[in-house]
Amino acid sequence: MPAAAASVLSRAIARRLAAAAARPRGHAPQQTTSSAAVGSFRHGTRRLLHVGTRSQPNRATFLNALGRGRVALRPGLYTRATGVMEAPQRGLSAGGVAAARSVVFAAVRRFLVYPAVAVSAAGAAVVEMKKKIPDIEDFGVSQYVHSFWDTVGNVKAMVQKEIHDLTSQVQPPPKPRVAAPGTAAQGEDDESEETRSTQAEEQGEAGAEDIDVDALDEALLQVAQLVARVAHLEQQLEETEERRHVELLQERSRLQAEIDKLIEENKDLRRTMLLDDMKNTRERPRRPIDIFSDILDLRAKIDPQFAAQDRLPRVVVVGDQSAGKTSVLEVIVRARIFPRGLGEMMTRSPIQVTLSEGDEHVAQIKGGDRLYRLDSETDLARLRTDIEKGMLRNLKDGQVVSSEPLSLVVRGPGLHPLVLVDLPGMIQHHTVGMPTTTKGSILSMCKNYIGNPNAIILCIQDASRDPEGSNVADLVREADPQGDRTIFVLTKVDLAEQLKLPSQKLKAILKGQKFNMKARSYFAVVTGTSTADDSIDTIRKAEKDFFQSSAFFRQGVFSTRKTGTDNLSRAVSELFWDRVRETVAYEARDIGMALKKKETEWRNSYPNQHRQSRDDLYAMGRHLILESVANFNESMTAAQWESKLINEIWDTIAPTVFGFYLDAADSDDSASFKTNVENMLDTWVANELPQLSVNVAQNTLVTEFLSAMDFDDATGLFGPLKEALKHHCSTNLVWDPRSVSKVKSVQELMLRDDVIKSPHDWEKATRFMILHLKDEHARTVASINGMVGPSLYWRWLSWQSTTTEQRMSSATLNELSSYFTSSQAVTKPDMSFDELKAVQHNLKIKHGLEVEHAAIQDAYSKLYKLQFYDRAIKSAQYCQSRFGYKEHENKAVNGLQCSDVLLFWRIHNMMTASGNLLRLEAMEYKRDLEEEAREMLDNLATDMDAKQKLIQGHRVSLAEEIEVLRHIQAKLDAFIKMLRKDGQSTRLTGGSATSWP
Repeated sequence: MPAAAASVLSRAIARRLAAAAARPRGHAPQQTTSSAAVGSFRHGTRRLLHVGTRSQPNRATFLNALGRGRVALRPGLYTRATGVMEAPQRGLSAGGVAAARSVVFAAVRRFLVYPAVAVSAAGAAVVEMKKKIPDIEDFGVSQYVHSFWDTVGNVKAMVQKEIHDLTSQVQPPPKPRVAAPGTAAQGEDDESEETRSTQAEEQGEAGAEDIDVDALDEALLQVAQLVARVAHLEQQLEETEERRHVELLQERSRLQAEIDKLIEENKDLRRTMLLDDMKNTRERPRRPIDIFSDILDLRAKIDPQFAAQDRLPRVVVVGDQSAGKTSVLEVIVRARIFPRGLGEMMTRSPIQVTLSEGDEHVAQIKGGDRLYRLDSETDLARLRTDIEKGMLRNLKDGQVVSSEPLSLVVRGPGLHPLVLVDLPGMIQHHTVGMPTTTKGSILSMCKNYIGNPNAIILCIQDASRDPEGSNVADLVREADPQGDRTIFVLTKVDLAEQLKLPSQKLKAILKGQKFNMKARSYFAVVTGTSTADDSIDTIRKAEKDFFQSSAFFRQGVFSTRKTGTDNLSRAVSELFWDRVRETVAYEARDIGMALKKKETEWRNSYPNQHRQSRDDLYAMGRHLILESVANFNESMTAAQWESKLINEIWDTIAPTVFGFYLDAADSDDSASFKTNVENMLDTWVANELPQLSVNVAQNTLVTEFLSAMDFDDATGLFGPLKEALKHHCSTNLVWDPRSVSKVKSVQELMLRDDVIKSPHDWEKATRFMILHLKDEHARTVASINGMVGPSLYWRWLSWQSTTTEQRMSSATLNELSSYFTSSQAVTKPDMSFDELKAVQHNLKIKHGLEVEHAAIQDAYSKLYKLQFYDRAIKSAQYCQSRFGYKEHENKAVNGLQCSDVLLFWRIHNMMTASGNLLRLEAMEYKRDLEEEAREMLDNLATDMDAKQKLIQGHRVSLAEEIEVLRHIQAKLDAFIKMLRKDGQSTRLTGGSATSWP
């Protein structure tokens, strides 16, 4: 019975193992050892097919994980195999159990455990490597693992075959024989059972010897070697790609410079072609008034200090606020084009209106593209809004008035050709919130316009107000004492009639007997009705009806030729053109003389230099800046950038490092020193150091970038442009906040490295320490020398004497020197209160000096640092040859047993790692700065106001003045030629049917 049970049990176990070996991966959590091995094999090798390593640390991770997988898997396999055997033990004899176990262990150990260990270790290694290297990429490892896959497949087939053979070896037990119970029969059964069990075990072990397990280990080793080879090739490829990327960036910068050069050349070519086209294209016919308006616009650009006096006529409208100036102009223009406001100042800057006759009643703001139809209420409202916006744009620095004119062109049927200038109305008092300079600004503006000897003054007075309240009469009398170019206009005569003012008073005004001024002509007009929204045609009809039915008119107060806006417009136009004929020749002569003087000044100031416009000079400056930026990208190598950053970081952190050194050294032994250093460094890197390092990198990058733009500019022409660009780039450069955490991680790792592993590193650490200790020692000596002033010899040579502060410092240092002359080193960084009082008393007794405690303590600190650095240098020099010695064997002068060398070694490593990381980030931001500069320069190219501010200097202003004078001279010549050619009054008054330009 035991033998039969063992046989049945052996077959059952063999079938379970065979079924488990063929079961798919991950089928059930109760899978056996072989199932787990095969599942892990399939899962792991599929991952391995898609895994590539790129660097030596990754290859080490793979091999280490492979070893850990083998060790971790072996105990688990045996535990599971033992569990298989323990379940069906109930009811078996000891011999049956031993026989079953021997069969199963022979099979499992030889045919399942060793192959399962190998394949499962590979799978476990891949899984662990995938966890540690989550960003690993595919790189064709499958071709190297293919042979491994075939080998393991063969192993699996052999395992399945051996399981099948093992199953066939365990024969079913024969049918039980009926025998008499007895000791002999029982002994024979036991003996036969043990014999069969021993034979089965020997057969299993013999079959296992045929499996070459070493071949599987060899295959794994070859796979690892191939993966390492692939990683090495990938690293070489990555280095090659990085070099190609750098070369590509350099080539792109060079090509961009060439493109910019070609763009500038293309602009010059297009400008030349445009000038040629302008020369070859016949201009459309224009009216004299249009050419004259252009001349006035150009004349406004000339500096008032020019020798050429402004002789060109204009009709200047002046009057008190709310006297009806704007209403008069609107009736003359025959459209409500000006902003209106009840009791408010609406005219805030000079408005120059050029009138001419045309088929359509339209208006256009000079410099704009929109044409406004004056017979459309929508266009009129839009025009008034645009005029108001234009005036508000001219206001500067919170002022309510501006002297910068706004030009407007109006044409329509029946309009008399002339140029009108509407000025802000004169005020008597400032209202709340109005700048106190407003009244003076308006007065100065009016004087400037009517001061032109050929300006026609249109003096507006309100008939409903007393003449004594007028401010404008005295102003007009000063500008035109004889009244030869003044036309007096009395407005609101209909309101005066309604108020029943005496007719004799109005008559005296219109005869020039009331105001203290003289005028060439006197006119009375009506420019409004009782309804504010009435049209101009309605107002003109009301004006005509008024003068026909007015009691004042019937009494002979008004002359027929001196009433109405039509008569006023005609009289003003005739006087305007008379003045034009008289003055245009003198103006042309003065402009010619001024042009000759400016050209002579150019030849003397800038010999052999071509005159360039502001746009041309801006294009030149843009090209020079971009060329400097391109050179900046190639000026420093990666190693130079890294060295620069490391030096800048050290200059920034050096005071903190030496402060740590001094504070930590204030201890009894090296152990306390190391503990203090550890605590200080941990606090520093947690709170301050990473952000400080990032700030250093940002400032260094911006400083180097801005210094690259300091190209040769002897005239200072591009100075404002460079400063604006520097401010823009430095303001808009924002470093990624995540960089601080990256730098912090690196610095924490480097500052924890407190082991120097080689003599070379020890030598490097001591050299670094000695170098910077000597620098700090020299700075301390210089600071002390600065306190005491120059030496006696130098004072005698330069005829200098010491100051009171220097004498006090010298006496204090001499008094304290006794503390540091003894052979025993001073270990206290500060003096006690009693010691301070003692030194203060000695200074007063010996030198008669009252020295504060703070000054004494400052002098003591400097002497203490000087002694400390001197001893630290000697200790570092001693420690140079002490690598490998135990700490207690080192007898450094400062008593720190060379443990301070580790401090400077950790600082050195931290700066090197930080410099490398920040250099990589700085290179990215360097490209961002270049793009930022290019974008700003492109935007400024279309901003005329910005170019006006950024491109300045005598050279550009002189070139522009010459250019403007040449334009004026050319237009004046054409205008004079037109006047001579067509001297008929109908042409001058705009009566011809010339098309609107």
